[in-house]
Amino acid sequence: MSPFLPNWRSFREIPAAAEAACASSSSRYSLDTLEIACDYGSASFALTERKETDLWRWAIVSPDGWVVDEGLEPTQAYAQRAAEAAMRPLAV
Repeated sequence: MSPFLPNWRSFREIPAAAEAACASSSSRYSLDTLEIACDYGSASFALTERKETDLWRWAIVSPDGWVVDEGLEPTQAYAQRAAEAAMRPLAV
């Protein structure tokens, strides 16, 4: 099993209109802080975004655009790690 090595990209770096639309529709707080990482083992993706200065939301979004898991962490780095850990079981 290969480890999930995400490539986190900011919302502005998403080249495909459909991918950007899906990411923005899953965002609840700020497109300026929104970052996504695709899981190449599945069609799901992870996102992080700042809710407040010291509160970051992470979420796992299904190919259909449903949020299948989410949580809050005190920093973006912690939010990214939590999202990566939540995404590992999806990569089969």
